[in-house]
Amino acid sequence: MAEHYGAFTSAGAVVLAVTRDSEAAAQEYFAYNKVPFPCLLDAAGDVYRQYDVGSEAISLGQRPALYIIDAQGIVQFAHVGWQQWEIPRNEDVLRVCDAIPCRAESTQG
Repeated sequence: MAEHYGAFTSAGAVVLAVTRDSEAAAQEYFAYNKVPFPCLLDAAGDVYRQYDVGSEAISLGQRPALYIIDAQGIVQFAHVGWQQWEIPRNEDVLRVCDAIPCRAESTQG
């Protein structure tokens, strides 16, 4: 996501990461990896449970997930993998973003 961040913002997308790590661990990771988008902390796991991302037995309790949610709050795309490398390609995600109806109108304030 970071390498194509400009393409996502040009498509009208807002990119957010969500982690269950501690604040210190998240700050260290995102500072070291120079990620250009915000990371939301979910230490209690509320978001993980809501989106069915948590897994106590597999992937150390975290599974890679990617959701595209439109301006009305409707999930337009969902992918939850079992291993950290199981994520959709950026090009495929951008195609989904581009296909969302009224995307440009809904992002203008």
